[in-house]
Amino acid sequence: MTLRNGFPAVSDAADQFDIRAALRATTAQDANGNIKTGVSITAKSLTGLVTAGNGMNSDIAAFDAVTNRYGPVWLSNDGTISVKHAAAPSANSRIDLICIKQNETASPASDPTDGPEAIIVTGTPAVDPVTPATPEGALALARVTIPSTATSMTSTGVIYEQMYPFTASAGADLLFRSETEKDAWTPWEGQKCRLLDGNEYQAKSGVWVSLTPLPTSVQSGVFIGSSNENGICVISYQSPNGKAPGVIVATPGPWPSDGMRGLAITIWENGVDSAQMRLMNTRTGEFGTRWPARFSWVAIWN
Repeated sequence: MTLRNGFPAVSDAADQFDIRAALRATTAQDANGNIKTGVSITAKSLTGLVTAGNGMNSDIAAFDAVTNRYGPVWLSNDGTISVKHAAAPSANSRIDLICIKQNETASPASDPTDGPEAIIVTGTPAVDPVTPATPEGALALARVTIPSTATSMTSTGVIYEQMYPFTASAGADLLFRSETEKDAWTPWEGQKCRLLDGNEYQAKSGVWVSLTPLPTSVQSGVFIGSSNENGICVISYQSPNGKAPGVIVATPGPWPSDGMRGLAITIWENGVDSAQMRLMNTRTGEFGTRWPARFSWVAIWN
């Protein structure tokens, strides 16, 4: 380990690797120091950068991105560019991978040329095709499923799926496409993120904890009838999430006679689709038997 040449500096001694090391300070990192590669967040990148073009071409809209070639490399595309796919397979379907990459001939890289490039990795046709591997140093933007019946990229059955991750500045909240992408990231304590669906999280003890309030569901009703021999009345409801309600509140009355005003209601058993409400005589401390009962209830799920 060594102190790298500064950038910018009067000495002008910094090479590309010193500059990339310096750029790490501007890019979000995980707990292990891995940088957050991806495309910058813009209105266009949130809707989709890669779309069908003319013929067998795919179009890539303008973007700014951070790739990783032994340190951050910033790539910018200032206008729509096109890349051409091979003809559709003669049978079955295949998945093509559309990527961007900064090629370098200098060691430790060993590319045949220098400079940026948009490339297509052509997949292998199959009944159930798989996505080709992303080339070393490249950033995958999208995958495209191409059936044997396709004559252009707008043909029926051609499916585009945006794949590019989103980069972020150091210390900024992260944006992930999915739970899978989120869970693959190793966060540092307190790091925050959100998903495209709007759910927000913060890392606590190495685990993403949701910051998004859960939706509240409320159901209510009125019980009019009698308890069983154990003083139990059963109320029924429809769980919105397959779980028992977090809160049940019951308000007794009006009672059929003054002699029953000393009754209280206890939540005896709380289930997914029903709850047992047990009646008690507060004057004697005894649970009820077969008593007439009337009460209003509210069940709340979070």
